[in-house]
Amino acid sequence: MKVWHRRSGKDLTDLNIIIAEMMEHVGNYYYFFPTFAQGKKVIWEGKTKDEVPFLDYFPKELVDGKPNDSELKIKFKNGSMFQLIGTDNFDAIMGTNPIGCVFSEFSLQNPKAWDYIRPILTENGGWAIFNFTPRGLNHAWKLLQQAKNSPRWFWQVLTVKDTQAISEENLEEERKEMPDDLFRQEFYCEFIESAGAVFKGVDACVYEGDLTVKKEHTYQLGVDLAKFNDWTVLTPFSLVEFKSGKPDRFNQIDYPLQKAKIAAKYFQYGKPKTNIDATGVGAPIVDDLIHEGLGVEGITFTEQMRRDLLINLGILLEQRKIKIPNDPTLIDELKSFQYTLTPRGRTVIGVPEGMHDDCVMSLALAVWGIPEKPLKPRSQAQRELVKQFDANRNKRKSFAGLRY
Repeated sequence: MKVWHRRSGKDLTDLNIIIAEMMEHVGNYYYFFPTFAQGKKVIWEGKTKDEVPFLDYFPKELVDGKPNDSELKIKFKNGSMFQLIGTDNFDAIMGTNPIGCVFSEFSLQNPKAWDYIRPILTENGGWAIFNFTPRGLNHAWKLLQQAKNSPRWFWQVLTVKDTQAISEENLEEERKEMPDDLFRQEFYCEFIESAGAVFKGVDACVYEGDLTVKKEHTYQLGVDLAKFNDWTVLTPFSLVEFKSGKPDRFNQIDYPLQKAKIAAKYFQYGKPKTNIDATGVGAPIVDDLIHEGLGVEGITFTEQMRRDLLINLGILLEQRKIKIPNDPTLIDELKSFQYTLTPRGRTVIGVPEGMHDDCVMSLALAVWGIPEKPLKPRSQAQRELVKQFDANRNKRKSFAGLRY
């Protein structure tokens, strides 16, 4: 078992081990990845720092025919077979009869794959290698504890300090690009629960019930517009109570009705400042709402803008400055957001493939630019002044010392 830091060469090392075994002992060998696509990208399309393809490590004089690019399979002339499999597709594992396996990034894999393969390897007198970088105290951590307590296992933990595979200069650049917990996990192999979580302290910010509209309160509204199969989500936020209401979530309705629902929510909460997603199809919707007299502000989701919105929301939650409703969809989305590292070393924020992020983005828009401290409720005189000011909003002149 190898718990090695990021960019330490785990897969190239294990690939060469499995190739050597294929030459020495005839049999079936499987290389398991969390997903089929990941296996294809890392091994089938992967290259070393010197641009040498991983597949070139298979001796051409020993390979029988051409590699099977659809099944990611290679056969040797001596009868050995190598295949990449994603443990997300459990049906692909059924029926395999290996004498040797590698579980790459085991901390991200379906642990049932090992439960299925283990008795087969025992019966065949086979072996398994596990490599991974920590992902909290999950099944991989538990297996490491078993390995430490068994003389039959070899285990090793290598941090960047042990290997010195990354220069201090590059390591410092990595440190600047990611949260401290994630950096310690990826490069110092620390088992930190929820190290990659974007939003921490979510449960401590939850309140029961919903946001009640109060005429003396000031609100802000966040609107994330639907794209393709996504959801349009409207989220109100009280600048007095510093808590958000339950998200109003809907999809597969045409844009005129969406605009009508946005307008209804806008007037329900006393014409609040409204931050609305103006990306792509959102731009003309924002223009239409402004033309109809709604005080909305379009925000275009560039990569940096999206990151800023999410980090701002994360800070507010971690510092417990805001309250969120006990809405299962919203809470599930918040807890699914993770910092992940691309093969090029960039830190990105997102949810797992197949999950939505609409409620979170709507909430992030609702709390964007809120004041440092809650506002005081507006007095009757202030509310009357706002009404008069609003009635004169189309007149290009000052009113009561204010000017649009």
